[in-house]
Amino acid sequence: MPEDIIAPIVEAIRERHGFRIRAMDMREFPLTMEMFLVCSAESRVQAQAIAQHVQDVARDMGVHLHHREGFEEGSWILLDFGSLLVHVFQPDTRDYYNLEMLWSDAPFEDFADEPGVRSDDA
Repeated sequence: MPEDIIAPIVEAIRERHGFRIRAMDMREFPLTMEMFLVCSAESRVQAQAIAQHVQDVARDMGVHLHHREGFEEGSWILLDFGSLLVHVFQPDTRDYYNLEMLWSDAPFEDFADEPGVRSDDA
């Protein structure tokens, strides 16, 4: 399921100007989810806008949101879609928790902030 919805979710993040988008394949680890999708937002309001838009896009695709955390504070919003977890961070919080380093053994794919730009060019 996560692979099927990654592209539309990445596009939803881009539409609200999220950046530093990374998909992490968590299937090699004894976790309940298959994938993390991590992105950054400049402010609480932007993080909330990204999270709400991701929820709306997922719902329109028939993907059920199981749980949401951190929406009111907005420094780290977690959207739990079962086998996919979407993390929307403000930059300082993302740097502090550093999920990319914590799960550095996980295969990942970085997405450019704008469509049509290769991630290694961004």
